[in-house]
Amino acid sequence: MSNPSTPEDLLAAVAGGSTEAFSQLYDEFSSALLGITLGILKNRAEAEEALQDIFVTIWKSADKYRPELGKASTWLISLTRNRAIDRLRSRKRRDKLVEAVSEEGFKNVDEESPETPLIAAELSERVRQSLKTLPEDMRTVLELAFFHSLTQSEISEYLNQPLGTVKSRIRRAMERVRTTLTDISDYRTEA
Repeated sequence: MSNPSTPEDLLAAVAGGSTEAFSQLYDEFSSALLGITLGILKNRAEAEEALQDIFVTIWKSADKYRPELGKASTWLISLTRNRAIDRLRSRKRRDKLVEAVSEEGFKNVDEESPETPLIAAELSERVRQSLKTLPEDMRTVLELAFFHSLTQSEISEYLNQPLGTVKSRIRRAMERVRTTLTDISDYRTEA
C-alpha cells in the first residue's frame, strides 16, 4: 500500500508501522481533532498537549481500530473526545486538590479573628518548611508546576523525564504537603 487514501487505509498502514501514513493521517485530521480538544479543554496549550498525546495513542493503538464497527474518522473523534474529557476531569481533580491543600490550614479560622494574620503567616511558613523537607526531585516538579506554571508535559520535557514520573512526583509531593497542613490543622485544633 504505497499511497493509502482513505482514513481506514491510513489507519491500517499506521497499524503496520508506516510513518508516512501516520504523517498523512496527522495532516488530514490534526486541525479537526485540535478543534475538538480546544472545545473541551478551553485552553490552547493544554489542547495542543492533549492532541500530541492523542496522536501517540493513535500510533500505538491503530491496530485496535475495527472497520466493521464504524468509520475511521468516527474512531479518531471518539478517541479524541474521550481523552480530552479524561484530561479535563484530571485537571478538575488536580485543581480541587490544590484548593484543598491551600485551604486545609484555614479550617475553623474565623476571618474576623485577630489571630488570622498570625495563623496565615504560620501556615505560609509551614508550607515553606514542608517544601524544604521534600526530596529534591519532588520539590523541583512542584515548584515548576505551581510557581512557574509549567504543565506536566512541559516539566517532563524541561527535566528530560518521563511524563508518568513527573505526574507521580507531583502527586506524592502534594500528598506530603497536604499531610503537613493537616497536622498543622490538628495541632491548632488541640491547642
